[in-house]
Amino acid sequence: MNKLSDMDMLQDYEKDARMAALAYALIQTEIIDPALRKVLSKASHEAAESQQKAANLILSRGDRP
Repeated sequence: MNKLSDMDMLQDYEKDARMAALAYALIQTEIIDPALRKVLSKASHEAAESQQKAANLILSRGDRP
């Protein structure tokens, strides 16, 4: 059995938030409706903010994202 540390889980979350920000931004380019594009833009921005917070926490603990 492989036990994950808190840092492992935080690094996984940071990676997932990074990938979400990229995915939302990419999906936004495929949408024509301005209102829906705005929703995806906000989702991308929020995911990027979450990723930055997680990365900063990882860095403050002396590890790398």
